[in-house]
Amino acid sequence: MHVDDVHTIEDYSPQTLRELIGRVEKSRTFEQMIYRESELDEVWRLLDSDILTTERKGSNVPELENLVALRKMIVEAHDFIGNDSNTVDARDRLLKAVELV
Repeated sequence: MHVDDVHTIEDYSPQTLRELIGRVEKSRTFEQMIYRESELDEVWRLLDSDILTTERKGSNVPELENLVALRKMIVEAHDFIGNDSNTVDARDRLLKAVELV
């Protein structure tokens, strides 16, 4: 779990989010914060895609609400890191996100 690298994000599974949480907890430098933001950007992008797909299907409202809530937590974690390098609150948001997945 190297914090000095940007890791590929292929999904937003609990395992992926837990690995990201581990990197968030260990990140300290400006560059590391940028890397975590990048990884969160990718989670955000994946969620946006799934939200659009679910909206197009027009069927599963609880699933859509869950995806929107999950995206909100990812955005908040991203903002905590990007605005203040606040890894503690970012970690807490990501832990809550894991519960939604």
